[in-house]
Amino acid sequence: MDSNNDWKQTPTSFEYFDGKVDYILCIDETGTPSLKNYNQNNIWFSMTGILIEGEVGLSIITDLMKIKRKHWKNATFKGKRVIFHSREYRKKIGAFNPKFVNNEVLENDLYKFLAASDFKIIASGINKNYLTTTYSNPYAIYWYSLLFIVERFAMFLEKKNKKGAIILESRGRREDKGLLESITPNIENGTHYVSDKACSHIKGIYFNKKRTIDNKQSYPFLEIADMVGYVIHNKISQNIESNLYNIIKNKIYNYPHINGYGLKIFNRK
Repeated sequence: MDSNNDWKQTPTSFEYFDGKVDYILCIDETGTPSLKNYNQNNIWFSMTGILIEGEVGLSIITDLMKIKRKHWKNATFKGKRVIFHSREYRKKIGAFNPKFVNNEVLENDLYKFLAASDFKIIASGINKNYLTTTYSNPYAIYWYSLLFIVERFAMFLEKKNKKGAIILESRGRREDKGLLESITPNIENGTHYVSDKACSHIKGIYFNKKRTIDNKQSYPFLEIADMVGYVIHNKISQNIESNLYNIIKNKIYNYPHINGYGLKIFNRK
């Protein structure tokens, strides 16, 4: 991690805990952030953050790698590190094709891993209909959804008097830079809802791909956010409580009283 505020200047990746932050929050999104030509099939956009304390982060990586090595030789598929991606996993394509893996055994291993892993969840969901009717000039939906999570992460860190960093999945250099420039003032100055003192506990926002450039390594915390994010999205948008949702729901921050803490919904209209 940067030793100063370089993360504010240009999108930077987060490679490992170096003792400068106590927690990381790894975020993935579900749905499309565009407000152009959306329909009732994609009126919801959500973000899900996996909140991990530094001391337990390495054990989570180790345990997930054990699953990968069990089901794929050298934890790779076609020369690339296997990554858990919700769409491929659900559709049983790529590395998850039944020709290459026993999905029933894999699911059992994965669910046991997620149930046992020590992490919390902070998520947000935005109803596009409600957003466009609430504001004549609606906020950028990706930024607004992230703002909700920044606020809740800041309050969590302030309560514990700890420092944290946010890691987002990179969407491209231009998109990352635009988001960084728009969200950094909220980290520096606070928001309408959370003070600058609380937000000062956030020491950086970083952007990682799911794999390293050489395809030999991955960022497991983003993989977990991807897998968990899909079931959180279905709960938010359709009130679907899947088996996986029921396994991880008690990890939502401040469960069972999650509204306004581990979950921000805007809104249900």
